[in-house]
Amino acid sequence: MQTLPILSSTSVLDTLPHLAGMLMVMVTLTILWGVCAMTAKLVQLLTPAPKPASASVTAPAETAAKEAKPEPRADVIAPELVAVIAAAVATTLGQKVRIVSIKPSSTQWERAGRQAVLSSHRIR
Repeated sequence: MQTLPILSSTSVLDTLPHLAGMLMVMVTLTILWGVCAMTAKLVQLLTPAPKPASASVTAPAETAAKEAKPEPRADVIAPELVAVIAAAVATTLGQKVRIVSIKPSSTQWERAGRQAVLSSHRIR
């Protein structure tokens, strides 16, 4: 059987610093793992538990009203969003404005921006 010259030329005393370094790394990682586990337990103890929802609390009329609420349509802009857009325009221009219409913008700008980002990278 043939032995490797690298293994045969090293002694136990030569490998002790390397073994001590490995041991130090393992001990440090174990301590860090313990600190993370203790922190998770501490956060779990200090965070209040969520209250279970009880079915008998809501009145039948309230649940019927919630169920009858129509879903918002995709082509209709919410009045809150219109108010936010109007406030942003008035703040930017510094004067009162009247919004005539709000239309979704074209996605061409988005596509052009993505294309510019993707074409700026060098492919190896």
